[in-house]
Amino acid sequence: MSFKPAGSVRSAKRPVVGSQLGGRPAAKKTVHPAPRPSVTSKSAMGAKPSRPIVTPKPSLGAKATHPGRTLGAAKPRSLTSVPATKAPATNKGINPLSSLGAMASKTSEAASAVKGKGKIVGGILAAVAVLAVVAIVVINSGLFAATDIQIEGSEHVTKHDAMQLISLPENTSLFNVNPDQITEDLKQNPWVSGVDVQRQFPHTLVITPTERKVTAIAYISSDDLAWAIGDDDTWIAPLSTSVEVDDQGNVVTSGEGANTLSGIDAALALAKHYGAVLLTDVSADVEPVSGRAVSSKAVKAGLDYVRGFSGEFLAQIKDISIPSVEAISANLDNGVEVSLGDSDDIAKKERVVTKLLSQVEGVTYINVRSPGNYTFRNAPTA
Repeated sequence: MSFKPAGSVRSAKRPVVGSQLGGRPAAKKTVHPAPRPSVTSKSAMGAKPSRPIVTPKPSLGAKATHPGRTLGAAKPRSLTSVPATKAPATNKGINPLSSLGAMASKTSEAASAVKGKGKIVGGILAAVAVLAVVAIVVINSGLFAATDIQIEGSEHVTKHDAMQLISLPENTSLFNVNPDQITEDLKQNPWVSGVDVQRQFPHTLVITPTERKVTAIAYISSDDLAWAIGDDDTWIAPLSTSVEVDDQGNVVTSGEGANTLSGIDAALALAKHYGAVLLTDVSADVEPVSGRAVSSKAVKAGLDYVRGFSGEFLAQIKDISIPSVEAISANLDNGVEVSLGDSDDIAKKERVVTKLLSQVEGVTYINVRSPGNYTFRNAPTA
């Protein structure tokens, strides 16, 4: 009977490393760790397979990855970490290069639009230039030359007088005529306050002067002159103090008047003719000049009353005496004298006078220099 060595028998019975559960290895060895399972390993029962990890493109300015490292080599996600619904989009992760590209595209489109508009504007400017040239040619041609000048004369501005004042260039047409210059020329006549210029194609200009409205006639007895004053407080011109009137006292210019008036009577007839108020007792130191504004204080105060009184009251006034500002008085057609004084409280003075005339009989004189403390006289009644 043969026997095997004990060492061999013990050796045969030693367990194989890792072949049984709970077995221990015979010796320690350096074992490299097995790679971690990727997300693509077997899924758990009932769980949805996770979406493959998409490797994002590196963004501009991001740190470069180390060689050999992949973006998916980080810690793997568990299957339950994948959201069931799509996450809302955010501005994070937008590629700046794509944004710059979009901006460049928009800039190019805008430039194209501007270029297109530039072509349109250029075309418009060219058309305007052509029209301007055509207009210049037409204006300077004789096609619409102003060869027929018609002037509507007035009482104090005759057609002949106007033609002497107006100076039109030889090449004047209906297009290049200057109405302002015509107005300036005609205003050399102090009666003219404005001018209306009408174009009637192809060759006619109709010029109509507008006369100043006369609001007062100032009779200067020292010179036996009746000066017309305009509604703009301007001395217009002296009027003849020898006038012809008909049977009703109206001024006539035909030379067939029934009567000839002179002096203050002629001035009064002229005031009636113009619908103006006669200013009398004008100081001899007043020196009117045609076309100049009134500067005399007494005359200006008299004009204040003319403007301040109502039309109904003015119709009752024969004349206003203006020897000085403090001594202004009015003579009414019914013979009543009204002492007015300076040109303050005009409306109040008129109310006092009107009330007295309506309530008191036989009034011959009223003093309203101080309308709050007025006085009056009346003729005794039988």
